[in-house]
Amino acid sequence: MRIRKLNIHNFRNLKSTSLLDLSDFNFIHGLNGSGKTSILESVHTLALTRSFRSRKMQTVISFDQDALTVRGELGTIKHGDTGGLSCANSAENVSSIGVRRSRRDLVLVKVNGEKLGSVGQLAGVLPVQVINPASFELLEGSPGVRRQFLDWGVFHVKHSGFFELWPRYRKALQQRNSLLRRGNIGASVLAPWDAELASTAGLITAARRQHFEELATAFDGVYRKLLLNSVSSTGEAAGAVPALSFEFYGGWKDFDTVAYGEFLQSEQEQDIRAGFTRHGPHRADVDLKCGRLRAGEVLSRGQIKTIVCALKLAQSKVLLAQGIPTVFLIDDLAAELDEARCRAVFSELVDLDVQVFATALKASDLHNDWCGSKTLKRFHVEHGFVSTVM
Repeated sequence: MRIRKLNIHNFRNLKSTSLLDLSDFNFIHGLNGSGKTSILESVHTLALTRSFRSRKMQTVISFDQDALTVRGELGTIKHGDTGGLSCANSAENVSSIGVRRSRRDLVLVKVNGEKLGSVGQLAGVLPVQVINPASFELLEGSPGVRRQFLDWGVFHVKHSGFFELWPRYRKALQQRNSLLRRGNIGASVLAPWDAELASTAGLITAARRQHFEELATAFDGVYRKLLLNSVSSTGEAAGAVPALSFEFYGGWKDFDTVAYGEFLQSEQEQDIRAGFTRHGPHRADVDLKCGRLRAGEVLSRGQIKTIVCALKLAQSKVLLAQGIPTVFLIDDLAAELDEARCRAVFSELVDLDVQVFATALKASDLHNDWCGSKTLKRFHVEHGFVSTVM
C-alpha cells in the first residue's frame, strides 16, 4: 500500500495544500521553517493522530485556526506506475484516512468515510517509521526510548496480542503503585494486582523477546550492508568498527529463569519501602554494546547514526516479512550523514520496497539515483506553499 494523495489543512504554516500522485519516493526540499518537516508530521498524524515532534497538538494547529485536518488516500502502486491508482477492485485496493484535531483536544478519525469509535481502532492501519535527529537518542537516550522502539515493532506483529496486553499491564501497575505509595499495607491488598501483573508480564516479555531475536538477526545483515556500501567513500576501514553485541533485558533479575509473579513476591517488602514497583516489563531495555561498554558511549557520531538507521531499517524488514509494509519519514538525513552513508541507507530502502518521504534543505541533497528503479516525485516548499518540481 502507498499514500497516493495527501490533503493538509491548518497544520502549522501549511494552511491548505495537496500533494497529488505521490510516488514510491517523495523528495521535499525547502529552507528551514518553510514547512517541509510539517509534511512529514502530517503523515505521522494521519497514522497516529499526533505529530512526532510534539504531543501537544494545540501547538501544531495554525495559530489563527480552531482545528487541523489531514486526509490521505491509499492505494497500490505498480512498478513503473507514475499516475493513477492501479486497482482492479477499488474497495480492496484503495482506502482513505482522515484525522481532525481541535484546540479543545477533540479527535475525529474516519477510515473509508466512516467514523471510528476510538482512536485505538486506527492503530496499525498505516505503520510509519521516523528517522530524524531525535532518532539518534535510540543509542544515547534513556531505556524508555529503546523500549518504545522495540514495542513499536511488537505492536504491529500479527497475533502478538501486545495491543491488549500492554494496557492491562500498565493499568495494574498504576493500581499497585498507588497502593504502594500509601505504605504500611499487607500482601493481601497487593495480591489481585500482583496476579494481573504476573499473568501479563510473561506474555509481554515473550512477545518482545521473539521480536528482538528477529530484529537482531535482521540488524546484523543490514548493518553489514550499510558499512560495505559506505566504507569505500568515507575512507573509514571496516575493521575500525568494533564488534557489536545486541542484548535484551526483560526488566527484572533472572527474567530468563524466574517467573515475574515469583519475583514480585520476593521483592514485595522492598517495593513497599520504596513506594513503587521497581522492576518488571516497564523496566525492559535493549542494549547495543562494544565489549562491556554501551555503543553510544564509545562510537563516533557517524557510527552511531549508521547503527540507528540500521535498526530502523531492520525493524521494518522484519515487519515486511510478515506482510506489514512501512512508510518511512526521513527528515534532513543529509545533515546527519555524509553522502556515502545516505546513499547506503537509501539503497536499503529501495530493497525494502517501502514508500519514502524525505526532506532536505536543497534539492541537490537528495539524489535521483538513490531511488534506483523506484518512482520519484519532487516537491518544493516555501512559506507554507507546496509546489511540484518538474
